[in-house]
Amino acid sequence: MRIAYLDCVGGISGDMTLGALIDAGVNAGELVGTLRTLPLQGFEIAVREEVRGGWRGTRVIISQDGTEQPHRHLEQILSIIDGGNLPGPVKDNAVRVFQRLAEAEGRVHGIEPERVHFHEVGAVDSILDIAGSCLGLFLLGVESLHCSPLPTGYGTIRCAHGIMPVPAPATAELLKGLPLRPVNVEGELVTPTGAALASTLADSFGPMPAMQLENTGYGLGSRNYALPNYLRLFVGHKLDEQRPVMAAEEEVLVLETDVDDMNPEWLPYVDGLLRQAGALDVFLLPSIMKKGRPGTRMSVLCPRHLQKEMLEIIFRETTTLGVRTRREQRHILQRKLLPVTTPWGTVNVKIGYLNGDQPVQISPEYEDCRQAAGSSGVPIQEIYHFARQAALKQFSKTL
Repeated sequence: MRIAYLDCVGGISGDMTLGALIDAGVNAGELVGTLRTLPLQGFEIAVREEVRGGWRGTRVIISQDGTEQPHRHLEQILSIIDGGNLPGPVKDNAVRVFQRLAEAEGRVHGIEPERVHFHEVGAVDSILDIAGSCLGLFLLGVESLHCSPLPTGYGTIRCAHGIMPVPAPATAELLKGLPLRPVNVEGELVTPTGAALASTLADSFGPMPAMQLENTGYGLGSRNYALPNYLRLFVGHKLDEQRPVMAAEEEVLVLETDVDDMNPEWLPYVDGLLRQAGALDVFLLPSIMKKGRPGTRMSVLCPRHLQKEMLEIIFRETTTLGVRTRREQRHILQRKLLPVTTPWGTVNVKIGYLNGDQPVQISPEYEDCRQAAGSSGVPIQEIYHFARQAALKQFSKTL
């Protein structure tokens, strides 16, 4: 698997990401030529080598002919993305980035994402930065993107809304749940476009994953800070490490809330709704809340893209006024279902494999055992043990 790692030494922005991708091997002519198929007018893209903090790298400069740009809504931007000759996965990723931007801007301004008026991020250069970054990753064949903690500067910046603190409000929304690295630099190191690209496309944040390195790229920004203003990109193939306790690693979202004023009889119903909507797991723990009131802590594990659906169910179906969210890594065994024959019917047995080929967990499916017990009158534990022994016998014949 080809992977890439964004080392945000001096921050991240759209043009820095484009520069790092080209510096790491993306054919600039192919990338620029494909971007010119987008229904946009009056722009030029220049690619050149420069030096920042003593380090050479690639800078991408997008200039316009002076034509006044409209303040576009999300629908208009998505139409522009759809109108270009971009590969399907590139369009999908660009759409995801802009939708995440719209959600962040909407939360800041208190409006629906569809009503957001994009200013800077709706301009030609930002559209090209985002579409070009998604295209560059595609052209490099990157299957999984990872990112370092993001450096945050301080101070203020001037934008279409006036003078704003650093990080800008929309950027701060996009950075929620991500690891940040405060640095003593006055200025905007992470732009809204850079935050949107990283938070949408990166599968994990932290140290660089083990890889066989093939290439590196340096994307330069337009500023000169005490901190070198470049983004470094590592590209290589993921190394298969022998891990003693897992066969796969993935990032999940954890949503938690505590309630003490809700009828506990409703909790199993909410649990079922969350699982039907795609939650990976839901668990309920007794808790003692303020003033000694007994309550319940609800924790929900789900894929990142289901956050909106999970939150809607929790807010609609419980009495909570707030939900905490965070990202966590989980390690999971590879799993397969093995059907075994019992005197009471077929029972599926879940097998967990360590390192892909060593069965270490053997567990008959509860629902199959329950149905067999209900129809036969045989104790469920007897059916469970019979099915497990049958699965073990099948393994002993193949080992």
